[in-house]
Amino acid sequence: MKEMEQERYGVMEKARAVLSVWTERKKASVACRELSISSSLLWQWQDRALSGMLEALEPRGREGREGPALAQQMKRLLDRKIMARELESVGRVPRKPRAQVTAPTSSTTT
Repeated sequence: MKEMEQERYGVMEKARAVLSVWTERKKASVACRELSISSSLLWQWQDRALSGMLEALEPRGREGREGPALAQQMKRLLDRKIMARELESVGRVPRKPRAQVTAPTSSTTT
C-alpha cells in the first residue's frame, strides 16, 4: 500500500506543487488540499527539491579547491530564507514593514 501511495504523483506534479508554493502562486494549504496530501508530505517534497537543486548546482570536478566554502555559505543563506518563510507562513514572525516616509509635523512655537 505504501508503494502505491508513493507512486500516486509523478515528478511533474510534485514539481508543480512545490513551485506553485515557492512562487507564491498558491498557499501551501491550497496546494495540499488540491492534491489531497498532508502538509508534511509537501514539506518533504520541498526539502527534496531544494536538496536536488543544491546538488545540481554544486561545482563538479573541483575537489580540493575553494568551491565547498561557497556552497556552505549558500546553504546557510538558503536555510535562513527557508526558515524565515516558514515562520512567516505560520504567522510567527511578522513581515518587516517597508520604510514609510512621513511628512514632518509642523509645530509653531512663539
